[in-house]
Amino acid sequence: MPLTLRELLSFEVLREARPEVLAGETALDRVVRWVHSSEIYEIGPLLTGGELLLTTGLGLAGTDAGARRHYLREIAARGVAGVALELGRTFPETPRELVEEARRQELPFIALHAVVPFIRITEHVNTLIVDYASRRLRVGDSATRALNEALIAGAGVAGVLATGAEVVGAPLMLLSASGALVAAHGVGSDRDAWRAAERAVCESPVTLHGHPWGRLVAGPGSALPADDLAIALERTAVALALAMLRTGSPPSERDRQTSALLRDLIEGTAEADPGVRAVMAGLPTGPGHLLVGVAVDALETAAALAVLDRAAHILHTTALRGRVGRLVLGTLAVPVAVADAAGAAAQALEEALRRLHTPQLRVAVGHAATGLAELGGSLRDARAALGLRRDARLVTTRALALELELTRHADARHAAELVRRTIGPLVDWDTAHRTDLVGTLEVFLLHGCSATRAAAALHLGRQTFYQRLQRIETLLGHPVTDPGAHAALLLATAAHRVASR
Repeated sequence: MPLTLRELLSFEVLREARPEVLAGETALDRVVRWVHSSEIYEIGPLLTGGELLLTTGLGLAGTDAGARRHYLREIAARGVAGVALELGRTFPETPRELVEEARRQELPFIALHAVVPFIRITEHVNTLIVDYASRRLRVGDSATRALNEALIAGAGVAGVLATGAEVVGAPLMLLSASGALVAAHGVGSDRDAWRAAERAVCESPVTLHGHPWGRLVAGPGSALPADDLAIALERTAVALALAMLRTGSPPSERDRQTSALLRDLIEGTAEADPGVRAVMAGLPTGPGHLLVGVAVDALETAAALAVLDRAAHILHTTALRGRVGRLVLGTLAVPVAVADAAGAAAQALEEALRRLHTPQLRVAVGHAATGLAELGGSLRDARAALGLRRDARLVTTRALALELELTRHADARHAAELVRRTIGPLVDWDTAHRTDLVGTLEVFLLHGCSATRAAAALHLGRQTFYQRLQRIETLLGHPVTDPGAHAALLLATAAHRVASR
């Protein structure tokens, strides 16, 4: 652990000096980066922060109270850990103005009532500080070496996670920004992984393309000290990000052009007729095909590309796909002879996910576009859908049409008023009793007011479901099976879910 001022004062070499804390008692847990002694009045500009300054006050001899206050203000401004004044040589007792200024600056100020050579103090404490820094470097180098060997050997996310768990000596869980469990090592099941995550002793952020992607969590059991554990976990998080980004080989010029085209389409910056670029990339754009936009939130680019290629193979068509920022975007060209192009694309992608065993991917399917001019909207809707439903492996913009419209057009204040006016009593009840009557109502409406299908979707017995439904209607004061209320209730439940998320 880093050495704090409080710990330093407990050392025998300091206790011999009979230290007395006169100011800054609440700041004694500051980390001491170095112990330095000086009698120079103008020492402030020479300090860099984190030092414990030892002085006999010789540089303050002959100065007035104002100069002494200025001396301490300059030192405090440098971010030092504290100041220790040895009494007896220059000052028989502590000058009052120094104590007052230290309290004003919230700077730990310590009087040393017995003489202990400063060289003894600095040698003892600074040796401990150097030893600690050296040990941290050794731990970091050891972890980095093991993780680099795994990466060089071609290990993917699972392999890097296993190496990190071995270095740390505890189970590791990789969680997405939404809180979903993506991968784990050192546990027997997902349930065990969640239990270990709930008892986490350390975690480190995982960043992709400059944006927060998730976090790496270490469960209990590591024999490493807390600081060493934090270092090893941080190095593992970096290695995991590299494993996620690696595609196995550098992108070709065609891959770069494809990614550039997809980026222009989703951002709406493509030229009026990007058809030539699409044809060069191998995507049919004629009247015989409909184009379905796809967005994939992927740990590994190669896995996402494989799913899109497999879906295209299932559909007997071609796919345009590439990495754009933190997502992999794709376009499936579905023949117009297929009655439901978007539905067929969703089924093919679901089958590809199943065959390739890629639980770490989340896929969103946009609407069918009649050409490149509409494809950008399909891609943008698919990207937005990923943010609306983080708990599902595959979602379609058709199923989230209401939520997408709310996020595009609804004013937050207006939506909140809609929720309050329409289903306010349910929201209040859920808040007070930690239930989910709002969610129950939405599932009931989405299943055509069929109690049997809604109960099955919620994994509830029919009797339990009927009890919930009765409470919902009692709180609202009207039956929810009235067709005239369906639109308002669905809109309000969706608005509440979007706002909650």
